[in-house]
Amino acid sequence: MKTKTKFLLGSVSAACAIAGLAMATPTIGAWYNVILSTGTVNHDVNTHAHVALAGTEEGFNAQIETEGAANFIVQDVKFSPGGTTGWHSHPGVLLLSLAADSGPIDWYDAHCVKHTYNAGDAWTEGTTLHDVVNHSSVDAHFIVTYVVAKGVNKRTDQAAPTCATALGLM
Repeated sequence: MKTKTKFLLGSVSAACAIAGLAMATPTIGAWYNVILSTGTVNHDVNTHAHVALAGTEEGFNAQIETEGAANFIVQDVKFSPGGTTGWHSHPGVLLLSLAADSGPIDWYDAHCVKHTYNAGDAWTEGTTLHDVVNHSSVDAHFIVTYVVAKGVNKRTDQAAPTCATALGLM
Protein backbone atom coordinates (compact mmCIF):
# COMPACT_ATOMS: atom_id res chain seq x y z
CA MET A 1 0.00 0.00 0.00
CA LYS A 2 2.82 2.39 0.84
CA THR A 3 4.45 1.82 -2.54
CA LYS A 4 1.19 2.61 -4.38
CA THR A 5 0.70 5.76 -2.30
CA LYS A 6 4.27 6.92 -2.95
CA PHE A 7 3.88 6.19 -6.68
CA LEU A 8 0.55 8.02 -6.83
CA LEU A 9 1.88 11.04 -4.93
CA GLY A 10 5.01 11.09 -7.06
CA SER A 11 2.93 10.91 -10.24
CA VAL A 12 0.64 13.70 -9.08
CA SER A 13 3.63 15.85 -8.10
CA ALA A 14 5.28 15.27 -11.48
CA ALA A 15 2.05 16.06 -13.33
CA CYS A 16 1.64 19.28 -11.35
CA ALA A 17 5.23 20.27 -12.06
CA ILE A 18 4.82 19.60 -15.77
CA ALA A 19 1.51 21.47 -15.89
CA GLY A 20 3.11 24.40 -14.08
CA LEU A 21 5.95 24.52 -16.56
CA ALA A 22 3.55 24.26 -19.49
CA MET A 23 1.55 27.22 -18.23
CA ALA A 24 4.36 29.77 -18.47
CA THR A 25 5.47 30.86 -21.92
CA PRO A 26 9.22 31.07 -22.48
CA THR A 27 11.36 33.91 -23.76
CA ILE A 28 12.73 32.89 -27.16
CA GLY A 29 15.48 34.49 -29.25
CA ALA A 30 17.00 36.93 -26.73
CA TRP A 31 20.61 36.70 -27.89
CA TYR A 32 21.85 39.85 -26.15
CA ASN A 33 20.58 40.71 -22.67
CA VAL A 34 22.62 43.05 -20.48
CA ILE A 35 21.60 44.85 -17.30
CA LEU A 36 23.39 48.19 -17.70
CA SER A 37 22.54 49.58 -14.29
CA THR A 38 20.65 48.72 -11.11
CA GLY A 39 19.98 51.12 -8.27
CA THR A 40 17.78 51.12 -5.18
CA VAL A 41 15.84 53.98 -3.63
CA ASN A 42 15.08 52.95 -0.04
CA HIS A 43 12.19 55.38 0.48
CA ASP A 44 9.09 56.69 -1.29
CA VAL A 45 9.76 58.58 -4.50
CA ASN A 46 7.74 61.67 -5.38
CA THR A 47 9.47 63.68 -8.08
CA HIS A 48 7.77 66.19 -10.32
CA ALA A 49 9.09 68.34 -13.14
CA HIS A 50 7.49 71.20 -15.04
CA VAL A 51 8.95 72.78 -18.14
CA ALA A 52 7.41 75.85 -19.73
CA LEU A 53 6.99 75.42 -23.47
CA ALA A 54 6.51 78.35 -25.80
CA GLY A 55 3.02 78.51 -27.26
CA THR A 56 1.37 76.42 -24.52
CA GLU A 57 -0.24 77.33 -21.23
CA GLU A 58 0.31 73.90 -19.69
CA GLY A 59 3.89 73.29 -20.76
CA PHE A 60 5.24 69.83 -20.03
CA ASN A 61 4.74 67.95 -16.76
CA ALA A 62 6.21 64.64 -15.64
CA GLN A 63 5.92 62.79 -12.36
CA ILE A 64 7.27 59.60 -10.80
CA GLU A 65 5.73 58.46 -7.54
CA THR A 66 6.22 55.28 -5.55
CA GLU A 67 4.90 54.15 -2.22
CA GLY A 68 7.77 52.15 -0.82
CA ALA A 69 11.31 51.44 -1.87
CA ALA A 70 12.04 50.82 -5.54
CA ASN A 71 14.65 49.34 -7.84
CA PHE A 72 15.58 51.30 -10.95
CA ILE A 73 16.98 48.94 -13.60
CA VAL A 74 18.23 49.74 -17.11
CA GLN A 75 18.41 46.85 -19.58
CA ASP A 76 19.71 46.55 -23.14
CA VAL A 77 18.20 43.53 -24.94
CA LYS A 78 18.07 42.24 -28.52
CA PHE A 79 15.70 39.63 -29.97
CA SER A 80 16.38 37.77 -33.19
CA PRO A 81 13.71 37.56 -35.90
CA GLY A 82 10.93 35.29 -34.62
CA GLY A 83 11.89 36.02 -31.02
CA THR A 84 9.35 36.63 -28.28
CA THR A 85 9.42 37.88 -24.71
CA GLY A 86 6.79 35.29 -23.74
CA TRP A 87 3.66 36.28 -21.85
CA HIS A 88 4.56 38.18 -18.69
CA SER A 89 3.84 41.13 -16.43
CA HIS A 90 5.93 43.46 -14.25
CA PRO A 91 5.70 44.62 -10.62
CA GLY A 92 5.98 48.30 -11.57
CA VAL A 93 6.31 50.67 -14.50
CA LEU A 94 8.57 50.36 -17.54
CA LEU A 95 9.79 52.97 -19.99
CA LEU A 96 10.79 51.35 -23.28
CA SER A 97 12.22 52.49 -26.58
CA LEU A 98 13.27 50.71 -29.75
CA ALA A 99 16.80 51.70 -30.71
CA ALA A 100 17.59 53.20 -34.11
CA ASP A 101 19.03 49.86 -35.34
CA SER A 102 15.87 47.91 -34.42
CA GLY A 103 13.32 46.23 -36.62
CA PRO A 104 9.64 46.68 -35.73
CA ILE A 105 7.97 44.65 -32.98
CA ASP A 106 4.39 43.62 -32.30
CA TRP A 107 3.17 44.22 -28.74
CA TYR A 108 0.11 42.18 -27.64
CA ASP A 109 -2.09 42.90 -24.64
CA ALA A 110 -4.04 40.34 -22.59
CA HIS A 111 -6.85 40.43 -25.19
CA CYS A 112 -4.33 39.80 -28.02
CA VAL A 113 -4.82 43.29 -29.41
CA LYS A 114 -1.67 44.11 -31.38
CA HIS A 115 0.21 47.40 -31.52
CA THR A 116 3.26 47.71 -33.76
CA TYR A 117 6.23 49.81 -32.69
CA ASN A 118 9.10 50.90 -34.96
CA ALA A 119 12.68 52.06 -34.39
CA GLY A 120 12.61 55.31 -32.45
CA ASP A 121 9.19 54.63 -30.88
CA ALA A 122 8.77 54.64 -27.12
CA TRP A 123 5.99 53.37 -24.84
CA THR A 124 5.24 52.45 -21.25
CA GLU A 125 4.11 49.23 -19.64
CA GLY A 126 2.50 48.63 -16.28
CA THR A 127 1.39 45.54 -14.42
CA THR A 128 -0.85 44.08 -17.15
CA LEU A 129 -0.20 40.84 -19.04
CA HIS A 130 1.52 41.23 -22.42
CA ASP A 131 3.83 39.65 -25.00
CA VAL A 132 6.23 41.18 -27.52
CA VAL A 133 7.04 39.38 -30.78
CA ASN A 134 9.63 40.20 -33.43
CA HIS A 135 7.85 39.29 -36.67
CA SER A 136 10.39 41.21 -38.78
CA SER A 137 13.53 39.98 -40.51
CA VAL A 138 15.77 42.33 -38.46
CA ASP A 139 16.81 42.08 -34.80
CA ALA A 140 14.61 43.95 -32.32
CA HIS A 141 16.70 46.16 -30.01
CA PHE A 142 15.09 47.48 -26.80
CA ILE A 143 16.35 49.82 -24.13
CA VAL A 144 14.19 49.35 -21.01
CA THR A 145 14.07 51.30 -17.75
CA TYR A 146 12.21 49.55 -14.94
CA VAL A 147 10.83 51.22 -11.82
CA VAL A 148 9.76 48.20 -9.78
CA ALA A 149 9.13 47.28 -6.17
CA LYS A 150 12.34 46.65 -4.25
CA GLY A 151 13.20 43.01 -3.68
CA VAL A 152 11.05 41.42 -6.39
CA ASN A 153 11.92 40.11 -9.84
CA LYS A 154 11.53 42.63 -12.64
CA ARG A 155 9.17 40.32 -14.50
CA THR A 156 6.70 37.56 -13.76
CA ASP A 157 6.22 34.86 -16.39
CA GLN A 158 2.55 34.10 -17.05
CA ALA A 159 0.38 31.66 -18.94
CA ALA A 160 -0.81 32.82 -22.36
CA PRO A 161 -4.38 34.12 -22.49
CA THR A 162 -7.00 32.04 -24.31
CA CYS A 163 -6.92 34.34 -27.36
CA ALA A 164 -3.22 33.58 -27.96
CA THR A 165 -3.85 30.05 -29.26
CA ALA A 166 -5.72 31.19 -32.37
CA LEU A 167 -2.93 33.67 -33.20
CA GLY A 168 -0.09 31.21 -32.55
CA LEU A 169 1.21 33.34 -29.68
CA MET A 170 2.02 30.49 -27.34
